[in-house]
Amino acid sequence: MSYFTSPMTILMVEDNALQRRQIEAQLQPLGHRIITSSNGQEALERMKELVPGLIIMDAVMPSMDGFKACEMIKADPRTADVPILVLTALSRDAKDRSYAAGADDFIRKPANTLLLQVRVQTHLRLHALTMRAGTPAPARPVVLVASASSLIRSQVQNHFGKDQATFYEAQGEGQARTQIMAHRPDVLVLDTDLAEGSAQALAVAVHQAEEFKDMPILLLHNPGELETWSRLQEPVADALDKPLVAQETRRRVALLARLAHLQKLVQA
Repeated sequence: MSYFTSPMTILMVEDNALQRRQIEAQLQPLGHRIITSSNGQEALERMKELVPGLIIMDAVMPSMDGFKACEMIKADPRTADVPILVLTALSRDAKDRSYAAGADDFIRKPANTLLLQVRVQTHLRLHALTMRAGTPAPARPVVLVASASSLIRSQVQNHFGKDQATFYEAQGEGQARTQIMAHRPDVLVLDTDLAEGSAQALAVAVHQAEEFKDMPILLLHNPGELETWSRLQEPVADALDKPLVAQETRRRVALLARLAHLQKLVQA
């Protein structure tokens, strides 16, 4: 059967019509084409004709749930590389079950709009870059951790693995700017809590600088702080709430390190 790929198309698999409309409204500012399916089986049938750039998957649906659909999508060589973001209100072990089924990401409903948007954008970019550059061997990233908290700076390094990256630290905006110029990190892990200066001002400055505009930023934030970032254009590539959990810190830093590596390969 013939099919075509559409790298910037999002397939939303959601059985609740109200939820579909809400998610579409959250993603509408991004400008991507969104197609929908009401369950996993319908999504598999849809993907026989069109392979999207990203799948947003509910977990609990009739006919075929999201976990089984993830397994089948990842088992098919045509679709195995398509990122799947599970978006569900299901609690308890839903995150572990999603990752075990092959999902690439997980957000619990109701999703913060900015978080959903930045995760979607990052996964679409990663998928598009992977289609161009293939799947290269991982590189040892250079990571700058900017935070007023020595605990946060230490946790990021320990959670990711001190021997897995070259780490630099900064406590405030001014020191972070100096470190960026001196070491040109691949990833900036930016805490909203800085010893001096503004995390938002630093993020804006990074994206306005031609040589650093593509550097992915992982924002570490407290509950409720993301809303103040929504007015910024392309503020961050990902966000993670505090207190930090080792598995999620590792997953988020690794994701952005991979994005930075692929960007360099494509630009070379």
